[in-house]
Amino acid sequence: MKKYFLNTLTFLFYFIYLDIAIILVNYLGFDYNSISLNKRIIFVLICNIIFMLYLLIVYIKELKIDAKDFKKNFKKYVSKYFIYYVNGVILMAILNIIIQLITGLKLGGNESTLRDYIHRIPLYMFFSTAIYAPFVEEMIFRKSIRNLVKNDNLFIVLSGFIFGVLHITNFSNIKEIIMGIPYIVMGIDFALIYSRSKNIFTTMSFHMFHNLLLFLIIILFK
Repeated sequence: MKKYFLNTLTFLFYFIYLDIAIILVNYLGFDYNSISLNKRIIFVLICNIIFMLYLLIVYIKELKIDAKDFKKNFKKYVSKYFIYYVNGVILMAILNIIIQLITGLKLGGNESTLRDYIHRIPLYMFFSTAIYAPFVEEMIFRKSIRNLVKNDNLFIVLSGFIFGVLHITNFSNIKEIIMGIPYIVMGIDFALIYSRSKNIFTTMSFHMFHNLLLFLIIILFK
């Protein structure tokens, strides 16, 4: 029961920890909305790092076990599950093309915002996309959900759906909602890899590689 409570609390905490931090600084007399962009970035960066440390503390035993296993079986995991990752990327790309043809949108709101931020604040976005997101999103949408949901199929669908839905920026626009489908597919792909490998560092590695590659493409091909 304690384990279920902690995983549920951690999952929910992900959605509100930044809001709690903002409320706290406002209560202390600092108006978050009035500070400069650079100070906001520093504030969010500090909050991100603190949350990562929180996840490390909560899951330290499981992470140590997975890290030892991943180091020992690195080549096995990468070679075996790389095809899963590639298939997910191909399916995501095909769906993106189909959805773009149907909706007329070239980019979803999430991706459009991401590209804009990468060009405006590249250093923070490198940390956010290549380090923070792969670690935190895999811990939240894979590790914590897996600890709560033992059925493989239910876990894969639930993890992928939640992951994809949270990449939708405008729920009042049906086209934007449809643009979230490829993210659901990628979330399902990562969940499938985790359910098969049973090692969170496998999905973290592919997630990090995926985000880093997209980051470099956006930076190099404006």
